[in-house]
Order: sequence, then structure tokens, then C-alpha cells
Amino acid sequence: MIRGAEPTARLSGLIPPGSRAPQAVDLYPSQVWTVGRRDEEFLAARPELAATHLAVPDARPDLSVRQLELRVGTVGVAIRSQRGSSVVVDGIVRPEPVVLTLGTSYVSPTPSGQYVDFELTVLRAEDFGAPDTPDNSGTTLLLQINLERSSLAWTVGHALAWPCMPCRRRPHNAGWSGRDVANRLEQLGWTIAEQNLITVLGRQLHGLAERVANARLTDGRRADQVFPSWPPWLDEESSDETRDQRAERRNRYVAEALWRARAVSPDVIDGPLHRA
Repeated sequence: MIRGAEPTARLSGLIPPGSRAPQAVDLYPSQVWTVGRRDEEFLAARPELAATHLAVPDARPDLSVRQLELRVGTVGVAIRSQRGSSVVVDGIVRPEPVVLTLGTSYVSPTPSGQYVDFELTVLRAEDFGAPDTPDNSGTTLLLQINLERSSLAWTVGHALAWPCMPCRRRPHNAGWSGRDVANRLEQLGWTIAEQNLITVLGRQLHGLAERVANARLTDGRRADQVFPSWPPWLDEESSDETRDQRAERRNRYVAEALWRARAVSPDVIDGPLHRA
């Protein structure tokens, strides 16, 4: 449960609009900021971009005006590189998008190391219950489900599997309905489409379910040839269920299968282990 109307994060080391020197900037939910070289002529023709542009001090001409993009959620900030490259956080090169949650991180404008890192502190956390982590069955760990890193399916898969993960910041709700997954993506600052979010998300959830239904074991055998009932959500199927209830139950099984097959992992969202 999020409390108060406070900023999600505070950033320092960059030059905000209307300033000539670095200043601290508060970041609020739903904001989108760009980080890069300040090109006055380019920005003058784009007032909306100029109002949300954070300039890198002493930027050279080879640095893009839109080098990085910061999308602010209610409990996290997602960082993407506009050039599709990696993002350097705390000296570690990480594939984008990088989601920062509670704590302080140091972000480099480029992987080149030519610029001073800026500091980004996420201030807000969430209150949550402690749902039990699914028991390890000892068999589904043999599943082989590959998701391409940084793909849309990979992003949605992590949001879907969040309640299964044995990490410190799990959500307080069950999190397996389409709306819950959409809310999780928004909280973390991730977006999957500018419009028709639920439509696109629904398509991705169906696609992930199809991957589980057609999953193979690591030895190459099809899952439906090994397990007594596959896909697993068919076991509890009931004629009394509504369509939404069936979808939510399917999503729960898909999330557990993705997690146990190690197609998703807690540290992608929870951050490095040394983080508070």
C-alpha cells in the first residue's frame, strides 16, 4: 500500500530545465525525463522535451540529447538507453531496462566512463503482506522456458511472476489478474504500450501461457508427455468459474512455471544484493 503524495525519487548531479548548474530534482510518479547533452537550438523547437530534460554537465557533442530515459513509477524508476545499449549502475553494466527500487544508486550517462555519475535515490517503498513462496515440487525445475532478455515477454513475465519471488519487496496482493500485472508495470515505471495497455498485456499473457503449455524439459521431452496433467492450470478447471477467474488461475500457474524454470529471477527487479 503506497502512503502519501511524496516524490518517488530524488536525483542529483544533473542540470534541470532553467538552471546552469546541477541541482537536486524530485521525481514524481508518471513523469518521463530525458538525460543527455543540452542542445539549446534542438530543445527550443521541442518545448515539451525541454521541460523534462536533465543535462549532463560538460557534455561533449558525441553525447545524445536523449541518451537515457527515466520513467517514474510509484515505487521505482526504470532507466532505458535511447540507443538500445546497456545502462551502467553502481559501476556494473546491466541490460536495459534497469529498474531501481528503494535505496541510492549511481548511474553513468554512458558506458564509456567519460562522464561523472549522477545519484538517484528511490525514496518510496511499499507495505506488503508475506504470501508464502510456492513450494518446490522437485520436478518443474526441469522445465526449459527461454525468454529473450529485454523483450516484451521478458518484461511482462517478471511482473507476472513477482508474487512468486523470494525477495524483500513482494506486493501485498496476489498479483495475478491482468489489472494487477498492469499496475505492477506502472508502479515500477515500465510501460509496454502507449495505448491499449490491457489489450497488449492480454496478448502477452496468452503468449506466455502458450509457452508453458508447449514447454519441454531440459532433456528435450515435451512436458505433456511427462507430467500426468499438462498444462497445470487444467487440473482445477471448474464450470462454475468466470472467464476472469480462469484467466487469473492460469496466470498464477504460468508465473510459477516461469519462476521455477528460471526464466525470471528476483534480482532483475529487486536490484543487486548489496542494495538496502
